[in-house]
Amino acid sequence: MKLGRFVVDTHVHGQRHAVRFSQSDEDAEYSRLGELMHTATPADEADDDDAVIVYDNSDRLVYDMDSYGVDMCLLLPAFGMTNEINKQIIDEHPEKFVACAYPVQTKKAAMRGEEEWTAERAAAELDEVLSWDGMVGIGEFMPSDPTLEERLTWRERKERIRPFFDVAAKHDVPIRWHPGAASGYQAGGLREQDKLPDWRDPLNATDILAEYPDVDLVFEHGGIQGHWRYNVERACMVAQQHDNVYLEVGLWWDDILNRPMNDPDIGPDQLLWGTDWGASMIAKSNNSESPMDFPSIRWEQFSSDGVPAHQPDYWGTSLRMLNKYAMDHDVPQDELNKILGGNFCDLYDIEPPHKRLFPEFIEQ
Repeated sequence: MKLGRFVVDTHVHGQRHAVRFSQSDEDAEYSRLGELMHTATPADEADDDDAVIVYDNSDRLVYDMDSYGVDMCLLLPAFGMTNEINKQIIDEHPEKFVACAYPVQTKKAAMRGEEEWTAERAAAELDEVLSWDGMVGIGEFMPSDPTLEERLTWRERKERIRPFFDVAAKHDVPIRWHPGAASGYQAGGLREQDKLPDWRDPLNATDILAEYPDVDLVFEHGGIQGHWRYNVERACMVAQQHDNVYLEVGLWWDDILNRPMNDPDIGPDQLLWGTDWGASMIAKSNNSESPMDFPSIRWEQFSSDGVPAHQPDYWGTSLRMLNKYAMDHDVPQDELNKILGGNFCDLYDIEPPHKRLFPEFIEQ
């Protein structure tokens, strides 16, 4: 049985990378894999010199959708994935997919040294891509300069992200905010969570939301990446204050879910089922009686395992955990339906298959 009437994953990567060197190659640059993924070349444009390519992986995605009863997905470009490939996937399956836009080409040009990154140039690319059919939001990540080498203050960062909120307001679409980062395969040095204050602290969102009260915001992964309870709590604090802030909960475990579900200022109205389907994180269980505050299941990139060659199964684990929480806490199905698809339809202005599938009330 499906877990809900209309099930939507709000955090899906329908593209995948292929690495063109083996671990035995003497010149293989696994320490630079994260960087190489960001500049990946689309498969139909690649030549023999391209170490990492990105390709349409929607056949596996549709297979998993059929296997797990997922009706629709919100596609996100990330790590060198392109808006153009996502648009091709939407055109092939318009009833199954919509996508968020990201200034991919501006970022790649800056990383290749072809063009200086500016917020204005990135915003102009977003403005163009959001005019395409099927593009319904901004993300994954808040756009940033990929060549940045030092920490930004929040004041500096806020100046740079205002143009993206302007574009979101113009197109009346949600914008996404990614606190925290997976550890995994990235090399040393300052990473996004070190350089960018929006990655370090979700509470910064309250400042920009005060300036843009009509722009909806989604905290990707609900603030968690790995097992960062700190960011989850602070993302919840923002959601408490703003009805237009949503939390993705697809990678959360049961005691974390208790936090917003039992908060009358958040509740099921501001939760979305979003995993990270298509990314290369692995779920590992923790069955020990550890005095440390580890979750029962933790999603992460585990360097000790190497790079996953298989398609990690997000939905089997995530849906099972959400179902367990719902059963253990007697969550009404109407509330679960909102988390699994109803809130997505409202937020991204998507028509569900039928009217009156999700809770709504007539004021007396």
